[in-house]
Amino acid sequence: MKKLLYLVVLGAMVLAACGGGSGTVAATVDDQDVTVGQVEALIDSEGSTIPKDQFAQYLGFQIQWHVISDAAEADYGIAVTDEEVAAEADLIFEEAAAEDQTREDFLTERGVTEDFLSAIARQRLIDAQIREILREDAPEPTEADLEAQLNTAKAPLTNACVSHILVATEEEANEVLDRLGGGEEFGELAMELSSDTGSAENNGILPCGTLETYVEPFRDAALIAPIGEVYETPVESQFGWHVVMVTDRTDAAEADLPSDEELATGVRDAFILSELQAWFLGAVEEAEVTVEEAYGTWQANPPQVVPPASE
Repeated sequence: MKKLLYLVVLGAMVLAACGGGSGTVAATVDDQDVTVGQVEALIDSEGSTIPKDQFAQYLGFQIQWHVISDAAEADYGIAVTDEEVAAEADLIFEEAAAEDQTREDFLTERGVTEDFLSAIARQRLIDAQIREILREDAPEPTEADLEAQLNTAKAPLTNACVSHILVATEEEANEVLDRLGGGEEFGELAMELSSDTGSAENNGILPCGTLETYVEPFRDAALIAPIGEVYETPVESQFGWHVVMVTDRTDAAEADLPSDEELATGVRDAFILSELQAWFLGAVEEAEVTVEEAYGTWQANPPQVVPPASE
C-alpha cells in the first residue's frame, strides 16, 4: 500500500457540510462525469453532510483515479477485473486492520466506505502492474548508481560531527582552502566568511548526528573525508560551495549494509518510481478536467481540487 504514488492516507475524519444532489455532476474527466453521489459514496458520513474542503479532497481522489485507470489501459493495456479488486481489498484489510477488528469498524474508524477501499485496491493493482512493466525496461545499474545507492544506505547508519564554511563560488571556496593550507584556523575563517550564519557563530560546527539529514553532495563528502582534516576539494550543493571538515565519525557496520544485489534492486526501484511519477504527472497534465465551480477548482500540479472559498 505504501508503494502507491497517489495513495491516500486513511485517517479519521470530522464531517460537517456540503450540498448537491447525488446525480449532480461535480466534475468531468475526458468527457466522463464524476457525480456528487460517486464522491459521497467514498465517505462514511454517518448521515451528516460533508464540508466543502473534505468533498474537494475526495473529488480530487476520484479525478486522479479516473485519469490513472484510463491512462493505464491506454498506455499499458492494463484493465483489472472486479474479482481482482475484491481480492485486493480483502488483502489491504488483512494487512492494515487491527487484530480482531471487523471490516465495518476498520472502515468506520477511518471515515471511509467499502467503495473507497475498492478504489484504493484498484489503484494498487494498477500500480503493481505498471511497476512490473517498467522493471523490464529498467537499465542495468552503473557503478556510479550503485555507489550512490550505497551512500544512501550508509547515511542513516553513520554518525558524524562535521564543520563547514559555506561560500557563494568555487573560487571563494578554493581561496578558503588556500588560507587553511597557509595555517589559518578553520573556526576563525568560518566566523569571518561562512554564509551559514548559524554554524559560523560556532566556528563552523554543525550538530553531530546521522548523515541522512544533509544534501547528497555534502553527505557523500562527509562519508569519506579523512577525520580531523579539511576535505581536499570544495563541495557544491544548492546552497553554495562548502569547505568541509569531519572531526569525528562512526561508520556503518558492514553487516548492516545491503548486499550488491540489494543495492542493484534499490537502484532499479528508484528508476521505476521516477518513471512512474513522470507517467502519472504526464497523464494528469494531458487529461481534460473540469470541476464545477460550486465544488472547487482543478489544479494539475500537484493534482488536487482546491475547495471553493467559504462564503
